[in-house]
Amino acid sequence: MQNLRDKLLKAGVVSEKDVQEAERKKRDDRPPSGGFKARAQQETEEQRQRREAFAAREAELAEDRRREAAKKAEARQQSERAHKIRQLVEAHRIRDQGGEASFHFVKRSGKIGRLAVSAETARLLEAGAAAIVEDPGQPEPAVLPGPAAQSVHAVDPRAIRFWNGPSKPIGFEDPRTPDPETGV
Repeated sequence: MQNLRDKLLKAGVVSEKDVQEAERKKRDDRPPSGGFKARAQQETEEQRQRREAFAAREAELAEDRRREAAKKAEARQQSERAHKIRQLVEAHRIRDQGGEASFHFVKRSGKIGRLAVSAETARLLEAGAAAIVEDPGQPEPAVLPGPAAQSVHAVDPRAIRFWNGPSKPIGFEDPRTPDPETGV
């Protein structure tokens, strides 16, 4: 089966020279089929800017998603810590009907708090056998025995507001300055 060019050539309508000229013109009219470099050179400045803006926006969105995931993870950890502390406080709270002595401590906000305790509980606090701990979800702090205070300290050291504990006293420093050991 012959194509039209061959038929026209055989019929004598066109000459071999005309056929070669037509093929050359056809090749010249075709856009160059180069690789990536040729296409990149033909790409206009506007297309490049659009592509760069799209890539920058995608990177920004990815960063926002990463930050949001980090916030959610931190909130989840905070909630878990509060839950653990709440369980420890409920299980080990020293129930005191006292009020004979006022015991002062530094709140997380930096203000001085006062807790009415019995004389026996005040002696335990002064000796380091008990600690004042923030009770999550409750406005008043709780008094816990020393071993329970160590457990709370392992979960969140900032929850302990006063403890004349075994390693160093807690609650005597300025709460607005970070602790050099924990950095918190």
